[in-house]
Amino acid sequence: MERLKGKVALVTGASRGIGRAIAVALAHEGDDLVLAARTVRGLKQTAAAIADCGAVAEVVPTDVTSEPQIETLFARTMERFGRLDILVNNAGIFENGAIDQLPTETWDRVIAVNLRAPFLCTRAAFRIIKKQGGGRIINIGSISAQRVRPNNAPYSCAKFGIVGLTHTTALEGRECGITCGCLHPGITGDHASSNIPMMPLKEVAAAAVFMACQPPDVNVLEIIQLPRDQPYIGRG
Repeated sequence: MERLKGKVALVTGASRGIGRAIAVALAHEGDDLVLAARTVRGLKQTAAAIADCGAVAEVVPTDVTSEPQIETLFARTMERFGRLDILVNNAGIFENGAIDQLPTETWDRVIAVNLRAPFLCTRAAFRIIKKQGGGRIINIGSISAQRVRPNNAPYSCAKFGIVGLTHTTALEGRECGITCGCLHPGITGDHASSNIPMMPLKEVAAAAVFMACQPPDVNVLEIIQLPRDQPYIGRG
């Protein structure tokens, strides 16, 4: 349908998984893409899939924990396309451990990728989109921001923080024409086990596209999306 023809989206963590699926789905809607991740090979594979959709992809290898590399990422975006309409903060890592045994380094690493990096990207995108008069930021959260599990403190805390970042960005973005929403997926993947309920990646990507394609004056603040049979209410 190419509902996003002429627009530019930047997706972090675009070398595989949910990030790649979202990037390709946005390309199907006419978006040109900036792809960020640390893995160059994976980024090139995503770019090839986007080229098959007839869209343009700019590959920018980026460590999202590095503020200078984030600045370079957004500078490259403006050099290549001269605009930015959609930011998808997708990059993330998962590491767990009991609170009383959790190394500080693990906590810092998870928070740096899952919360600090989305802030850095949001700040950079906000500055660009504000000058343009409007745009959209989509954060990929988790149902762990709604229902916690044992031995999962850094990941859950980071995703709870993403909710706060989303709401704050949405509030501060109102007068600038900037919307911000958060998509909370359940267990997702394309290699489902018979014992684990799992959503196909394309379903999460479709939800992100739904958010991206809303009219400028409409914001989808949060979506919780999970396999029907995955424990959620009362999960342990």
